[in-house]
Amino acid sequence: MTDVYFQNLSHALQQAGTCTPTLVIDKERLDRNIDQLINVLNRGFDYRIVAKSLPSIPLLQYIMRRTGTHRLMTFHLPFLMHLVEHLPAADILLGKPMPVAAARRFYQWHSAQTASMCFSPEMQLQWLIDNNDRLKQYELLAQGLNTKMRISLEIDVGLHRGGYKTGDEFAEALRIIASSPWLSLAGLMGYEAHISKIPAALGGHEKAFNEAQATYASFVDQVRQHLGKSAVEGLCLNTGGSSTYPLYDDENLGVVNELATASALVKPTDFDVFTLEHHQPACFIATPVLKVVERPEIPMAPLLSSFMRLLRQLPARGAYLYGGNWLASPCYPEGSEQTSFLGKSSNQELYSLPADSSIKQDDFFFFRPTQSEAVFLQFGNIAVYEHGRISDWWPAFRYPKDFDEASASAPLHSSVKQS
Repeated sequence: MTDVYFQNLSHALQQAGTCTPTLVIDKERLDRNIDQLINVLNRGFDYRIVAKSLPSIPLLQYIMRRTGTHRLMTFHLPFLMHLVEHLPAADILLGKPMPVAAARRFYQWHSAQTASMCFSPEMQLQWLIDNNDRLKQYELLAQGLNTKMRISLEIDVGLHRGGYKTGDEFAEALRIIASSPWLSLAGLMGYEAHISKIPAALGGHEKAFNEAQATYASFVDQVRQHLGKSAVEGLCLNTGGSSTYPLYDDENLGVVNELATASALVKPTDFDVFTLEHHQPACFIATPVLKVVERPEIPMAPLLSSFMRLLRQLPARGAYLYGGNWLASPCYPEGSEQTSFLGKSSNQELYSLPADSSIKQDDFFFFRPTQSEAVFLQFGNIAVYEHGRISDWWPAFRYPKDFDEASASAPLHSSVKQS
């Protein structure tokens, strides 16, 4: 990324009348990242978009069209409702185990939708379960609702963040599902984000990847042993992540069949990892410069300010920005840094400027988000940048209009059993 790139982006935002902090997606860079993903998917894998990392319906729709998938993963009850409302043809896998109260709340909401709601939870929704106590709670809920639930079991393939381990508890989960008229086994989910972070002293990413694959294979073997060979056919065997998906090739198809990723497509700074060196940053925060100040000073301390400037603890030039305190790192002007003497500010944050910077009042200052899932939700509509202009505005996720935490404790109807 060059100064010219950000100057052109700044000009496009000004031409679009942008005057507040704005999240920008470079659509051409996004496309190139999608192409990299498709190269891996073409090895034979299905693709599930991790919606929390790209929380915008038009953005998801665009990627769904480009990749030919209708599979989504979500992690938040209101956003599950939002996806069902706006993408009713999607197949949705919960990315983390939810309290049974959240599942009950979903069915309460879904039952209140109009007859035109064409999303079928029995066919299109996989609840993620990580232990047998929760599995039994869900079975009681399904019985009380007189509905069937598709269950995906969270398995521990090395991250050690919970989930089933191979052995008796997993075998018991398979038995419970197989004997239940309310539950069906939809798949397994083994998240392995640790792989790219394992240091060489502990064997490095190759050893971690091989061990994760071997562990996953042992779970699949256990399904075959307890439920029969045919039980594995058609299961969603989900794995992968933004930092690991490029590691998968056709040799892994015998173990897993579906990869999940999303952040890699916009590449925030948390994903500046060796596995994504072929990806480009495609999301930025742009915010107006409110004031450019020469020799900023500590209040009531001019001599101390001069001394600290000599020690390079205070900048010679600085810029006060519209907003601040985001999960983000400055990227333009290159070499800018947040100044610590006034602390963080969400109102007007002060950043040092390099001596040769020509940025001025009303120009745009740019950041790269450290992550996408929380940052994207802070800016309303997302500016879509392509061919030197802002071509569209894509809204971020919003809570469903009828989502009300206070009503979550209300029963569905008198016959529902409270599990």
